[in-house]
Amino acid sequence: MINRLRNKIFWIIQSSLSIIVIGVVILFASFSYKNTITSSAMFMDRLEGQMGIKENNPKEFSEEKNEREIEGVYKIEVNNNKAMSKSNDVTDELKDFAIKVSNRKFDEGYIGNYIYKVRKIGMNGKEVTLIESETTIKELKITIMISIIIGALGIIIIFVIAKKISTIIVQPVENTFERQKQFISDASHELKTPLAVIEANADVLQDKVGENKWITYIQNEVRSMNKLVNDLLVLARMENKTTSNNQKFNISKEVEMSVSVFESMMYEKKIILETNINEGIEFNGDKEDIKHIISILIDNAIKHTEENGKIIVNTVKEKNNIKIEVKNQGKPIPEGERQKIFERFYRVDKARSRSEKRYGLGLSIAKGIVEKYKGTISISCKDGFTSFIVRF
Repeated sequence: MINRLRNKIFWIIQSSLSIIVIGVVILFASFSYKNTITSSAMFMDRLEGQMGIKENNPKEFSEEKNEREIEGVYKIEVNNNKAMSKSNDVTDELKDFAIKVSNRKFDEGYIGNYIYKVRKIGMNGKEVTLIESETTIKELKITIMISIIIGALGIIIIFVIAKKISTIIVQPVENTFERQKQFISDASHELKTPLAVIEANADVLQDKVGENKWITYIQNEVRSMNKLVNDLLVLARMENKTTSNNQKFNISKEVEMSVSVFESMMYEKKIILETNINEGIEFNGDKEDIKHIISILIDNAIKHTEENGKIIVNTVKEKNNIKIEVKNQGKPIPEGERQKIFERFYRVDKARSRSEKRYGLGLSIAKGIVEKYKGTISISCKDGFTSFIVRF
């Protein structure tokens, strides 16, 4: 949970600041591009207004032309995708460039080492002015490249800062969460001894006085409290994400054995059990974790299946994943409640849960175990069945 919170904060900071940096880089690069192209286009206009263009003769250009390091200026007329020029210095390559830029959306820009400007002449004709300035284009490309590099470095710096900030922000929450876990663990251990004493004394009393409803009430409540304490201890241990007992085993066999434990309970409620368990599916993990997951899901299915209902257990291999599905016939869980049922102490039917001594920890424990193995657990309600699907 802490890691998820830390990662969430990190990605919020990282993505927000990265978007700003990328936006600034794009704006700066766009401004540089626009400024270069507009400046060159204005230069073309001044030349045309003052003296016309001396094609391919840069020696006659003014000082401004020399400062721009212009190597040549060319005028080409394009009509019906055919390029024409009065100058003999206009090559076929320049004519191809003129045809291409005449069909572009923007009238100003660059192509190759040429800055161009397009204007309409006549009904369908266009006049393309090309300024050859390799230095200007190179400087523009270098400016854009430097902007991209600075932006990339900025994102890397943001990554480091976001990591640090997210850790600092989450630290108080992590400390509180650790204290909470320690409290739950300590309290659960402290409760086990008095509960054991109460249970032992109740058993002794029952042996002496015989069947007594008051003693039975005490025993039932003690068993219920013992289950709650054990669940709390499981939650506390689960948060440590320890998987020291990992080994490769036949998960198909473990699922089948875990289901068989509940057959007597299903028989009492006249529940029909249907299993579809593929043989020989291997899984690397702790057997007890898998047994715990199956026990929680089957127990939950039995409690929510009416008499003469049906429970279906499927275990199949899907490409690189293992899918375990427990389906029970019964009332569908409301759409808005489906994700909440995996929260600790959450119960859909609170009155019924209290009467049956259920505390809403089972599915939370199952989810925690599944996530320990980087798996997922989901719920769906369809055709009168509620399905819990685990994927590893």
